[in-house]
Amino acid sequence: MAASVFIPGLIAVSIKAPTDQNFALLGYCRDGVTIRENLRIRPIHGDEGGGPDGVPVDFSYLGEYHDVRLELYKYDGPVLAKVANRLSTTTDKARNKAFEPGWMIRSAGDHFVLRLQTEHRFTNPPSPAFARTYNVAIPTSPIEYPLGPKEMIVLVEFTCLPDATGTLFTVPT
Repeated sequence: MAASVFIPGLIAVSIKAPTDQNFALLGYCRDGVTIRENLRIRPIHGDEGGGPDGVPVDFSYLGEYHDVRLELYKYDGPVLAKVANRLSTTTDKARNKAFEPGWMIRSAGDHFVLRLQTEHRFTNPPSPAFARTYNVAIPTSPIEYPLGPKEMIVLVEFTCLPDATGTLFTVPT
């Protein structure tokens, strides 16, 4: 296949709690969704590479995770409030209150399922649609938003981890 330009188009960002049946539209980004694929590795040093101060002789794979960064300019307020609450299923945590330190978000099933999907509104262009679902998505970074006379751009970043089967994300087939 020849190299070509890929334009994924408008990406609809949707979330749900792990036990929910349906996704809720979170919103749309101002300048696309940014995905950073992180690899965790540890260098192995040995005399073959010059010892501890030399070149690694190998690397030990420790896992992967993705960071998904959103700059939302159009969003559903109640859905965004769920994300800002940080916990998907714990209803007794009020938005304006801190929760008990030590709460295990992933183990408690309090993470989100995040879906990123091309939304074709007018026609189906020749470029293939983008679709990806992260089964374990946790809003770990600060949520930022300006207040003032201009539109409110909300910055949200999810850290996406592999699920219990080791699957980091799925794509529809």
